[in-house]
Amino acid sequence: MTDEDRIASDDDRTATEVWRKHRLRQILLFVTVPGVLLGTASITAAYSAGLMTPPKPKPACTPQVVPAPARGSFTVNVMNATGRSGVAAEVAAGYGKRQFKVGGISNAPDSWYVTPPAVVHYGPAGLDQALLAAQQIPGAKLFEDVRPGTSVDVVVGLGFKGLEPLPPRLKPIPSEVSVNVYNTTYKTGLAKVVATELKGRGFKVKDVSNDPLRTMQLGTAVIRYGELGDLNAALLAEHVPGAELVKDTRADASVDLVIGNAYTALVPAAEVPPLPPRPKAVTPTVARPCSDG
Repeated sequence: MTDEDRIASDDDRTATEVWRKHRLRQILLFVTVPGVLLGTASITAAYSAGLMTPPKPKPACTPQVVPAPARGSFTVNVMNATGRSGVAAEVAAGYGKRQFKVGGISNAPDSWYVTPPAVVHYGPAGLDQALLAAQQIPGAKLFEDVRPGTSVDVVVGLGFKGLEPLPPRLKPIPSEVSVNVYNTTYKTGLAKVVATELKGRGFKVKDVSNDPLRTMQLGTAVIRYGELGDLNAALLAEHVPGAELVKDTRADASVDLVIGNAYTALVPAAEVPPLPPRPKAVTPTVARPCSDG
């Protein structure tokens, strides 16, 4: 609208209508301008006081990483809630291979419906132990109960696909190998002589006696071992010429050196293959869950 249009419009109105129009403009200016100024000042003051500043986000919750307990320092009980036979025994054997101390092996109560790969039950004193046990099964969950001590129950559920792959196995050193030395010959005291020589090479000698199985070995020697002791048996065989390896059902990693009638002496120490260098040891850890509260 042009100024001429505005003039024309005002000319068409009565004096009273023109007065009312100008009066309305004054009122609107009087109300609007202070309001805008007051609102701007209020907003500025609110920002200055921090009232309109978004609250700072809470710092991210960081789990507490601590050294893991020794694997053989607590008991792992394994329970099967999958409905498939043999799963508890399979998982227990896996924990045994990972140097855990396995306790009971059983089926879970029929009323337990466990959908995750596993649920690890633990008491107030066993959080670190439960975390370490749970690391072995991808997707395992934790459940705290009121049990005393540090034992844990690994309840294998419907989602179980297997344990974490075992890390590459290192060739043992003699000080890590427990050996029982048994004599099956007519040479009295031969087991004690061989045991003393093995101690001198760093082996941990346990029982020294005649063969408890009462066998008669015609060859040089027999080295008996279980599933966990295969590498230990192979190391010992490097010291005993012509030794025969025989696997049995023992649950630990110990080995038996059963001396036969053809035995004459250990392999000279200088001729034993040297041990490969070992990588730097890494301290195992667990991450305790943090609280957001």
